[in-house]
Amino acid sequence: MFKNVIINIENPKQPLSNLDYGVIEAKYGPMVMAYNLKDNFLHIAYFHFVQEKPIATFAADMKKRWPGVILKEDSEKAQRSFETYFQKQKPKREIYVMFTGTKFQNKVWSALLKIPYGEERTYNEVASMIRMPKSVRAAATAVGRNDIAIFVPCHRVKAKNNDINKYRWGNELKRKILADEKSKN
Repeated sequence: MFKNVIINIENPKQPLSNLDYGVIEAKYGPMVMAYNLKDNFLHIAYFHFVQEKPIATFAADMKKRWPGVILKEDSEKAQRSFETYFQKQKPKREIYVMFTGTKFQNKVWSALLKIPYGEERTYNEVASMIRMPKSVRAAATAVGRNDIAIFVPCHRVKAKNNDINKYRWGNELKRKILADEKSKN
């Protein structure tokens, strides 16, 4: 989806205290984006496909993930922020993704960022990338718990038998994203 995006990892030292969020229109349909704008950079903590769920469902999920976080919904502001970073034609864009998982999950998600645009890897390869080749199931579980769709490319991971039918947001969407990436590679 975003070939020229430089993604920096941010591991917040303290629990998240506040997040802006809203429903935005993106290339593959509506998404909920929770983020902070700091130092002229977009810091994304949550990027989920809406898929006909009410926004209150996502707010409840975020409250569960980050107890005590103050959430401020403003879909218009979220859309403007998104467009500022991704709709304007810039040769390179730079964002931060906020990893708030376990140490193991953060390792797996960091490995996903190393999968080149338009390419795929198996869960076995991801486990090997983090130097834990026997942790294939745990790596697969971590991939499935990724909260930052598209930017942390869990869609680029498949089973060893090439089965891609395990995408959290639907198999058809995964096929579409992969085909789009491969056509632009």
